[in-house]
Amino acid sequence: MKATDILIQSLEENEGYIQGALKWLSEDELKWSPKPHSNSIIFLLWHLGRVEDLWINRILKAGKDQYEVEGWYKKFGTPAEDIGSGYDEADLKAWPVPPLKLVNEYRAAVRKNCFAYIKSLTEKDLDELKDFSWNKGTTGSALKHLICEVGEHAGQIGYIKGILKGIEPPPDFLKKNKK
Repeated sequence: MKATDILIQSLEENEGYIQGALKWLSEDELKWSPKPHSNSIIFLLWHLGRVEDLWINRILKAGKDQYEVEGWYKKFGTPAEDIGSGYDEADLKAWPVPPLKLVNEYRAAVRKNCFAYIKSLTEKDLDELKDFSWNKGTTGSALKHLICEVGEHAGQIGYIKGILKGIEPPPDFLKKNKK
């Protein structure tokens, strides 16, 4: 198996966890946060799209984010450079909560671009040195970080859903293993 296949499969698996956590959540539940200074699920979903867009387009491709180029920031009512990082309680309260449909459309466009980029990489490309301005690394280390961040936020989304809905029945494959 190629390293790029593992990268794509990791992102797909995390997306499966995210989509599983989103099942049966209302708009109010998507906007709910445990504390005023905590992120909501909808904020985390938007931030995930922004992070993936940033790492692929701005950092690895040394270009501009799809958020800016394709005018997504206008649809979301946020500054083009906003990635949802460094927010305080006032920023979270003022953030214009978008509909889930818009967040999903943006994330799908970003993911399509991300997968095309990853599929274009060779093993040699993964070892290419990069200067991220705050740190140095490789294309591969940047993608590793992206996968870790997506996993971290997928877990946060699942945890917030657990706070809201409690424990759900385990998936069928876990039930079969108990017998």
